[in-house]
Amino acid sequence: MKVSDGAAGGSRRGQEVLPEVGRGILTRVNADGLRALKILAVERDMTLQALGVEALNDMLVKHGKRPVVKNPLL
Repeated sequence: MKVSDGAAGGSRRGQEVLPEVGRGILTRVNADGLRALKILAVERDMTLQALGVEALNDMLVKHGKRPVVKNPLL
């Protein structure tokens, strides 16, 4: 699938988007926050990716939206 100007969050014209791979989000957190998230991931036997997907879906539900975020790596 090709993405045109402005579609899908500002992608460049002609940039190929692979639906099976998904799109990325970069989030920067402080060292203590990252440490706490890593510990939580280990305690729950999850990856940080899976924790992030869960958190994003929780945020959508909290604001009355459907939880549609999926982990494209599974």
